[in-house]
Amino acid sequence: MMSNALIILQLLLITICMIMLGMVLNRILGLKKANFNEFKEKALNIQERLKKAQVLGDIRLMAQVQRETMQFTKQIMLKQFIPLCLRCIIFIGIFSILSFFYSGYASGLLSFNLFILGSGWVAIYFLFSITLSLIIFGIKKLIKKITGKKMSSQNKFREIMQIVSPREQLSGVSYQPPGASISNLQKVKRNVSSSQDGESEESSSWKDRLQQ
Repeated sequence: MMSNALIILQLLLITICMIMLGMVLNRILGLKKANFNEFKEKALNIQERLKKAQVLGDIRLMAQVQRETMQFTKQIMLKQFIPLCLRCIIFIGIFSILSFFYSGYASGLLSFNLFILGSGWVAIYFLFSITLSLIIFGIKKLIKKITGKKMSSQNKFREIMQIVSPREQLSGVSYQPPGASISNLQKVKRNVSSSQDGESEESSSWKDRLQQ
């Protein structure tokens, strides 16, 4: 049976390897520059067409663009969700292997209990993981502040979603389902036509009075 110090050292090395694996997976599965430019161009195109449909009052075009917006949003969500699921499956598998090898060290490695994690290898792995992750996060923030490093994949997805979000639409018009938008446009058109009819009747009455 190995000593506690050797087990702790092994867990430290395993934690470092797991963090490095996560960084590699983020780079491989993250949003590439070419894909980001493609998604951004498509989002800008949808935004521009939606503005045009709102200006022209084109019901069919607005319904079509809103359907495309929903499909595009689903595509973006899948682009984020699938890599996340893959990473979770990989880490769950690795964690299961660690549970098998270190089953005899479920307690006693620490002189205190770390909440529900206990005092065994799980608690030590958790401490190393949190500590190293915070250190890496701080280093990344510092490098980004000094060098102006490019945004992460998460920020890129957020930028794309903001382009097609309601706040970016023309005149603050909120996003609505196609049926609701069509109904509202029809009401507006009826109001405009009724006001035009009222103006024409009023002008006709003035003409009749002048003739009399």
